[in-house]
Amino acid sequence: MRAQVTQAKAGWCAVMRLVKDNGVERRLHRRELAYMDAEELRSMSDKALGALRLAVADNEHLRDVLRLSEDPKRPERKVQFYVAVYQHLRERIRQDIIRSDDPIDAIEQMEIELARLTEELTAREQKLAISARSVANIIRKTIQREQNRIRMLNQGLQSVAFGQVNSVRLNVNVRETHAMLLNVLSEQQEQHQDLFNSQRLTFSEALAKLYQRLNPQIDMGQRTPQTIGEELLDYRNYLEMEVEVNRGSDGWLRAESGALSTGEAIGTGMSILVMVVQSWEEESRRLRGKDISPCRLLFLDEAARLDAKSIATLFELCERLEMQLIIAAPENISPEKGTTYKLVRKVFNHTEHVHVVGLRGFASERTGEVAETLHQEASA
Repeated sequence: MRAQVTQAKAGWCAVMRLVKDNGVERRLHRRELAYMDAEELRSMSDKALGALRLAVADNEHLRDVLRLSEDPKRPERKVQFYVAVYQHLRERIRQDIIRSDDPIDAIEQMEIELARLTEELTAREQKLAISARSVANIIRKTIQREQNRIRMLNQGLQSVAFGQVNSVRLNVNVRETHAMLLNVLSEQQEQHQDLFNSQRLTFSEALAKLYQRLNPQIDMGQRTPQTIGEELLDYRNYLEMEVEVNRGSDGWLRAESGALSTGEAIGTGMSILVMVVQSWEEESRRLRGKDISPCRLLFLDEAARLDAKSIATLFELCERLEMQLIIAAPENISPEKGTTYKLVRKVFNHTEHVHVVGLRGFASERTGEVAETLHQEASA
């Protein structure tokens, strides 16, 4: 008996020393526990132990300390576990949010702060919430702005001519199914308030449900309502664009592969690209308030697939639009305009070199053939 009492006193002294050294005496000294019997204390301990196992399941260190604290012969280890959790929480207190060194007080303050921020967020969401009519108006204005930009591009494309193509233009129209959606959002949204007032649906999901309701014949596939709704908030999905070319007596034709030659098809795409780059230059010049020297340098790969007529069409387009075009061709193409570079791999004194020869076009010289050869060697 004396040995047990001595051991209990030694354990109690170790617990008190551990508590004082770590500054948790105030937290562990709870008067109400002194009036509880052993059964009540054991029940409370078992409930707390079950909750703690879930709380520290992802922390290897705390999980090991908790396992050691379950030894009934070493009650001081339970205090060691409490101290370990206390230190773990103290190290993770956000001092920029909560100004307290006590993790228990910090958790209580964080709960109060979280409730306040939740109320503030709800109030701001209600303040910033936009109606279906507002969304439709925003999308319509954006579409009108982009249509105006297309008209500006068409003005520049009117003067583009090459080969048998006299002019190029872009046609942009709003899809009928999407136009119907905008009309319903603007004028008939009251009839579909069951979607937009639902607490279970986000605005994007409600928009997708409305689109499906208006167009039941369209197969949505495996896409989720959230994905469809996000697409419906993007104005670009409302537009259909076609490229047309004017070929004299044939009038305006859609720029399809069967209607144009290879050179004309490439030239049509290049002319549109140049107009877009030019619009970017003008926009940048307007925003920065200073002139910017244009650098319209385009690249074309696999040019050996084109015949001489197609290449001549591309050169005509480059000359009219004042742009540079670099052509990569595995075979020897000798156009009359521009400069053709031929790269030849040679071995000299057991060292490999690349011999570069440049031949400048001679179309501008009618009296004779003028060639300029440029030699440049680079170690491979």
